[in-house]
Amino acid sequence: MKRRAALLLSAALLAVPAGAAPEHRTVVVTETVRVPVEKAGTRVRLWVPKPPSRDGQSVEVLSVSAPWPHRVTREGIFGNETLYFEGSAAAAGEQTLSVRYRVRREALEAPLPGQPAAEDRSPRGKEVVDSEIRRIAAAATAGLSDPQAKGRALFRVVLARMEYDKKEAGWGEGDSARACRVGKGNCTDFHALFMALAHSAGLPARFRMGYSLPAAQSGSLGSGYHCWAEFHAGKAGWVPVDISEASKAPAEKAETFFGRLDSNRVLVSTGREVVLSPRQTGKPLNFLSRPYGEFDGRPNSGLYFERSFASPEPGG
Repeated sequence: MKRRAALLLSAALLAVPAGAAPEHRTVVVTETVRVPVEKAGTRVRLWVPKPPSRDGQSVEVLSVSAPWPHRVTREGIFGNETLYFEGSAAAAGEQTLSVRYRVRREALEAPLPGQPAAEDRSPRGKEVVDSEIRRIAAAATAGLSDPQAKGRALFRVVLARMEYDKKEAGWGEGDSARACRVGKGNCTDFHALFMALAHSAGLPARFRMGYSLPAAQSGSLGSGYHCWAEFHAGKAGWVPVDISEASKAPAEKAETFFGRLDSNRVLVSTGREVVLSPRQTGKPLNFLSRPYGEFDGRPNSGLYFERSFASPEPGG
């Protein structure tokens, strides 16, 4: 366990800085999807996540270029939207889609508005609550009645137990039991453990999937993702946490990423075990971070996907 992190947090987590100047950032993102079609007539279904306009984020789709028609769909559990493409391939070979959208993103500070829904109150998919997680949550929150104080205590636990490490087998699945046992992983694993602890302690929690924006004004974003979580603190509303970012420099990041998120990120989707609209033939998605495709009714993992971004000129 990272004892140094726990000691540093005891002071840093007591308050979130008030009255900080609102940060904001605007970028134009281009997403490119290359679809490998083996034969003419293949029925193609493709869902491209559409980042939402909510909670300090405003998104405008600027253009869509694709060989098949599309429509915007919204699934019924978390409200995630996608650009849904469907059609038959005119010929074999690689087909290319391109989506451009403008994002204006603001830094966020708790409280965030809204009440928890039914799906926020219990674990889903690989986020499980086992006996060890229940034990840890009970010990961390013993004697605490305030929901925000409980959330802070669980934030401390995850930061002290987890190490950002993508070498140990099984990372990146958001398996809370594995994260608790191994103590290593990426953002998905950090926040799966936090959410499992929160649910065990009776705190509603939700999973946020997106990607990071570098400090540069333009460049490639690759195909990666970044995620965080939020817990509901009763009258204090939703409180965002980004524990994997805090773990990289605990003394500097803890205060910043408990109850506050910077503007260098884009929200793409919410939730685990995502059922798309229209419903996919394959099983629910562990999380929705990138395009998902099916060819002739079968999931296809051969999609090439990348993002790039640029900062528009003032007034652009």
